[in-house]
Amino acid sequence: MKAMMRIIMSSIFAKLVGGFLLAIVPMYIAGIFMNELGSQSVKHEISQSLSARSNFFMHTFEQELRSTDLLIHDLSQDSDMQKLSTIAPAMSRLEYYQAFDRIQNKMRLLKSSNQYITTAEAYIPLIEKTIQETSYLTALPQEQIDALERKSDGVLVEWNGRLQMGTVYPDYPRKNKAPNFAILTELNRGKLQDSLDKLVGAGGGGAALVGIDSSLSVWNDGSEASARQIAAELNEKMSTDFSSYETQLEFEGTRYWINMEKSVYLDTVLIVYVPAHEFLGPLSKHRVIFFGLSGFSLLVIIIFSYWIYNRIHQPLHRMVRTFRKMDLNNLQQIELHHSHEDEFRYLYEQFNQMVRRIRILIQEAYEQKIRSQRSELKQLQAQINPHFLYNSFFTLHQMAQMYDFDHIVLFTKHLGSYFKFITRNASDEVSLSAEVEHAKSYADIQSIRFQRRIAASWDAVPPGWEHREVPLLILQPLLENAYGHGLEEKERGGEIAIGMTEIDGQLHISIDDNGERLTDETLNLMIEKLEQPVDVGETTGLYNVHRRLQLKYGHTGGLAFSRSPIGGLQVKIILPGGA
Repeated sequence: MKAMMRIIMSSIFAKLVGGFLLAIVPMYIAGIFMNELGSQSVKHEISQSLSARSNFFMHTFEQELRSTDLLIHDLSQDSDMQKLSTIAPAMSRLEYYQAFDRIQNKMRLLKSSNQYITTAEAYIPLIEKTIQETSYLTALPQEQIDALERKSDGVLVEWNGRLQMGTVYPDYPRKNKAPNFAILTELNRGKLQDSLDKLVGAGGGGAALVGIDSSLSVWNDGSEASARQIAAELNEKMSTDFSSYETQLEFEGTRYWINMEKSVYLDTVLIVYVPAHEFLGPLSKHRVIFFGLSGFSLLVIIIFSYWIYNRIHQPLHRMVRTFRKMDLNNLQQIELHHSHEDEFRYLYEQFNQMVRRIRILIQEAYEQKIRSQRSELKQLQAQINPHFLYNSFFTLHQMAQMYDFDHIVLFTKHLGSYFKFITRNASDEVSLSAEVEHAKSYADIQSIRFQRRIAASWDAVPPGWEHREVPLLILQPLLENAYGHGLEEKERGGEIAIGMTEIDGQLHISIDDNGERLTDETLNLMIEKLEQPVDVGETTGLYNVHRRLQLKYGHTGGLAFSRSPIGGLQVKIILPGGA
């Protein structure tokens, strides 16, 4: 019996179930305890959240209005305001309009000082004008000025449904005399309501900004009735001395959690209220559901975990291990077997067939790739020789027609050396120095053809790169393109520069010309064509070289086109380092 128990306890199933129970049981016990503390925790979190949000909103709103109020006070001491309000008739026309323009600029600054401000204006009774940010109006209504003069200790005042703040100068009453000027701003009630909406969030409830003396009230959208009723219930508390206050209040059958933040500076109170059922209601239901699901879930999880382990986990794990072994060196050793008649047996059989097919396809694809690349390279290389031969005989024909025997002798000598190089090198690759010497022979031939209208300059091959093997005939087609397309119509001053620079272990070979025929549209078309699939049977010239370099060095090889620093086309080859 003991031996049997030892075997059972050492099995993976027993360890899985035992480990699962050891992990789950403490979690259930902790869950019961946490569920009992849920109400207290949620209540505390809601209280903290309401208090933090209310305090942050009130502090931010107060700071913005303090900044605006300070700016209004500074403007009341502004020299332009003082002059226009006292000696405007004595000012010259230029001084008057300059002062007027500076005050408009200051009104724009005042407007931008607060995200809630919609208009900023200064009323000067002496000139009977109200200066705004970009325009001016006639005199302000006397009732509006009186409202500013009668404002209480706070900075906000409500007049005809408009929420505004400002000052009159001087700020002491003068019998039967109008103030020198008044500076006021209007706050966007809708934007303030939107901010109160964001403060409340999506959990229901509402928020209101109420003056302690009932001189103003702003509430979030749709909560006017509730906000007025709650403010009336808390009216007595609002007049007491406090900075932050929390309470619960029930009206119309709903209990609300309420937080109040008071601003002595603004002489207002922020009231935020949230229905208690939005947060505490689900807890009682969760408690019942929690206990019911606990036992049932525990049983289902144990049974299902064992079934998953035995019928799915183990076969999948075996297949994953086998996939990790799949490489070219051990495909012959891979084979899977499954004893159950289910989907895994079918997968294992298909996997075994796939491995067998991969073995065959890898061998066939590898051999075919080698044969295809070899054949394609030969075909691409063969396309260059007839193309150059046609041009050479055409040039020779032209010189014969002009009886230019000296150049015919020199031309045929270079041409013989040129084709001797091609016919002598049966290999697909040559050293870089040999390829450069061959390209120089081609340039000498072209110098005879173009009667020295085009000069070619060559950089030396950097040390260590002379014997680097490169595909045959990669430079001559690039020179041919420069002569035939870039500079053929240039009557004099043609330049071709062949540069060779070693950068970060790579050799950058550039062929630049100063041709004038290349347009941006043509250059873009050439670049786009490099990125398109190439039909080997139709490939010639630059794209021939591009394809052969890609066959040699992969997709990182090939050509790159750009505008040359000397004006024409630049074709660049980048040879990777290494042997």
